[in-house]
Amino acid sequence: MEKIANVKNLKRGESMNFHYQGKEGILVKTKKGKLVAYSMVCPHKGGNIVWDADINKLLCECHLSIFNVDDGAVYKYSSIFERMDDLTPIKLKIDDKKDIYTV
Repeated sequence: MEKIANVKNLKRGESMNFHYQGKEGILVKTKKGKLVAYSMVCPHKGGNIVWDADINKLLCECHLSIFNVDDGAVYKYSSIFERMDDLTPIKLKIDDKKDIYTV
């Protein structure tokens, strides 16, 4: 397990990038207060995933694909693609001190 943050580090609607197992991830505290984490690598061509709090979605900067924040599922993608895969989730564990770890 690797510590990535403390619950207090993020306000609702905020995100932060982190490194785990030599990869990049994104941690989001949704507007409802749920903590979720995903690989920052888009499953299509490896573009960066970014958080857009205004629309409450995760976006791929390369092809403007949109993913649901709650489950990483594809919300919208360009019609030039046959199908997009969902984002790769990263399992989290929160300890008694409210420290957040990747599992």
